[in-house]
Amino acid sequence: MSTAHFTAQSSNAKTGPVASTTISSDSCPDSCALKYIIDAAGNRKVGPCYAKHGPISWHWKRVDSGSRGGNYRETLDKLRTVPRKRVIRHKVAGDDPHDNGEVIESDYLYKVECTGSNPHIDYTHHDVTPHNLAVWAMGKARGYVQNLSADSLVDADAKYDTGFPVTVVLPTNAPKVSYTPRGRKIVACPAETANIQCVDCKLCASERPYIIGFRAHGTMKKSLSQKLAA
Repeated sequence: MSTAHFTAQSSNAKTGPVASTTISSDSCPDSCALKYIIDAAGNRKVGPCYAKHGPISWHWKRVDSGSRGGNYRETLDKLRTVPRKRVIRHKVAGDDPHDNGEVIESDYLYKVECTGSNPHIDYTHHDVTPHNLAVWAMGKARGYVQNLSADSLVDADAKYDTGFPVTVVLPTNAPKVSYTPRGRKIVACPAETANIQCVDCKLCASERPYIIGFRAHGTMKKSLSQKLAA
């Protein structure tokens, strides 16, 4: 069962003073292309996910071990204390609790309820299955903005067709504006190109007619960028 940690006001330089949550790593689907990599010998190794390396990984391991945070829903209840206009950054690490890749509807809608009317930033690597689409649609009907994370330009095109906002990881040298194979516009994250924090930008907290791109970052950005270029 997933556990979680709540931060009332982050000190992260990129996000700015947002409220945030971290979810234990059992919430991450195996379908996420950044979770693992297979080496030349066929062995599964830790992938280039930024949250699996560097300082954020130390925090995440404490959430996994139970030494930091606690019960998932009790943690989400703390979102109700966040000042109305403060941005909530869901899942700095981790994803939505699931059962074999199917997002748990009751937990997801509880998150939507606890978020309330606060501007929020939320990404998921869960597969676009009929079940998951139905759950996300329930949130959307309540005004919730759910970004679908894509791991390639082809994947971004496929997820864009669902009608949900999409983000995609890009090589480190990606331009400010680029396009998918099907001509969908990709705008590189302003926090990476214009020295603006998430708390002021809020593009990922809105429905939009283009895709947001995140240049590979973190301690594994070189290998991730090479993988994306290939």
